Amino acid sequence: MLSNLRRNKGSWAIKIILSFIALTFIWWGVGTYSEQDRNVAATVGGETITTNELSEAVANLEKSYREVYGAAFTPEMAKALFLKKQAMDSLVQKKILLAEAAKMGLSATDEEVQREIAGIPAFQQSGQFRDDQYRSVLSYNRITPAEFEATKRVEITMKKVKDLVAAGALVPETEAKELFRVASRKIRLVVVTADPGMVKVDAPTEEEILTEYEQRKERFRTPPRVKLVVAAFTPDRFGREVDPSEAEIKAFYETNSDRFRTEERRLVSRIVLPFGEKARDAARKKAEEILAKASKGKAEFDALAKTYARGKNGETWLSHKEAGSALSEPLFQASVDTVVGPIELPGSFVLARVNRIRFPETLPLSEIRDRVIEQIRHEKGKDLAVVKAYEALPKATAAKSVKSTAAAFGVPVMETGWVGAEGAPGLPAALVQDALLLPSGEVAPVKTVGDSHFLFQVTAKEDSRVPPLPVVRDRVVAEVVREKKTAAARTALQQVLAASNTAAELESNARKSGLSSSLTGGFAPLSEPVPEALAGAGDIRKDLSPLSGKTPVSRKVYQGKGGNFLAVALSDEELPSDAEWAEKKNGFLKSVAEQKQNVMLEAFLSDRIKSVKVEINPEALK
Repeated sequence: MLSNLRRNKGSWAIKIILSFIALTFIWWGVGTYSEQDRNVAATVGGETITTNELSEAVANLEKSYREVYGAAFTPEMAKALFLKKQAMDSLVQKKILLAEAAKMGLSATDEEVQREIAGIPAFQQSGQFRDDQYRSVLSYNRITPAEFEATKRVEITMKKVKDLVAAGALVPETEAKELFRVASRKIRLVVVTADPGMVKVDAPTEEEILTEYEQRKERFRTPPRVKLVVAAFTPDRFGREVDPSEAEIKAFYETNSDRFRTEERRLVSRIVLPFGEKARDAARKKAEEILAKASKGKAEFDALAKTYARGKNGETWLSHKEAGSALSEPLFQASVDTVVGPIELPGSFVLARVNRIRFPETLPLSEIRDRVIEQIRHEKGKDLAVVKAYEALPKATAAKSVKSTAAAFGVPVMETGWVGAEGAPGLPAALVQDALLLPSGEVAPVKTVGDSHFLFQVTAKEDSRVPPLPVVRDRVVAEVVREKKTAAARTALQQVLAASNTAAELESNARKSGLSSSLTGGFAPLSEPVPEALAGAGDIRKDLSPLSGKTPVSRKVYQGKGGNFLAVALSDEELPSDAEWAEKKNGFLKSVAEQKQNVMLEAFLSDRIKSVKVEINPEALK
């Protein structure tokens, strides 16, 4: 670490804040890459972005998302976020900003790097920077101090460029006040609903039914389907008769001892501070005050725990799962005699002290003998299932019968009804999709799904087809009625709108036409959720802001939830007071300035990208 940060050494408790580390390296990552790695992902001017840099940036970006979303971050979400493109855009911007810094002669001094690192909470204890804690956090994340300090130097340099670019992002108070008025304005709406289900229409004629069928035949097309005989060769079926010897049991236990280890558990004392909806900040402040005292020792923690106890008090052994997702990570990274927190849980803040650690250990064979035998049976059953399935296949093909062949192997069969490509309970979709490609009567190759191996035969098959009108007549009639009701409901609402110029007129005309109306509560259309009455109306917000006393009625008909149609008109509005503006002015001015700065920075980068030759290897983004 830089020289004047290496002070105040002594005993400490490691408090690793992984989310901070992840967020720090979204843009530029950490570590070095081999100069011999010349695989080029992109070039920006004369600068190269290597595939190694891109991979590292993607990994750090994914880590950051995982820190934020936890288990909710799925492979599908990762794919939708286009992480490689995000990472590439960030690396290109980094190259451009650093090139601008070089032109301007901007860089970060040692003192600036020192201040930046010393102010990071992950490296502090009781508000003071600790060199030993700094090194431990970096070591845990496999980062050297030199690498981290170089990263912070780049970060500060880039911030200087951004600050210079956005220096002119000033917002006049008069402009900000008008924006505040628009953003904080609350309105109430009259909402008229036309429900197609309540509309009465004439029964469809034969001509309407025939026209609907001819024009929309594809709506009534039936998908292909098959009937099958299926035999599942599973580990359970073939492993149940396996009787392992004592030598096999002992050998399996010794070879797979990692399967029979206990979980790490921690003996924990807790202080729980519940808070109400409006008392969150006060509860956090109180928790931080208690933390300073509780960190002095076990006696002090126990005394405070008794003072603030709600219900039973005492020590508890916890596993990762029992601790819960929010508490587990910091708790299982802490050392003995360490207090972690405050950690926010739903409705409370928690301080937790690690009193003892019970590390994982291998359970004795005598205690888990039945588990060992069960796993041996499963493993041997897996092998036997494969062998038997492929042994049965030629016999079933020769006999043209899966049913009789499966019976000879002691495997029960399932005879299905009609099934489509989506599969059915106990019948994998992948198996049915293969079956749809086969002719009726054919025995299919073995289909493996997981540890199960399926032998199956198509016993009947129907190709996709459009049924004749008599077969689907009821469905066609229902479609014609639905369309007529929908058209009638929309027309009725359009007529009411055309005759209304105020909210009162809209409400009165709706009543005369037999349409229902309601009045919403006050809400800010630009910043608050739309009322439930407008749910399903799509992007209606952009049409609500222009409504005023002079033009109170929106001339659009909106599609609401459940197929209903909606029309809206401004009933009344409430504008923010001068006192409210005075109270929130500083924060709002800051927020608007930040938005303007972001716009200026984006425009600057966009302009530079046009003038700098940027070449991206398409293969790098695959």
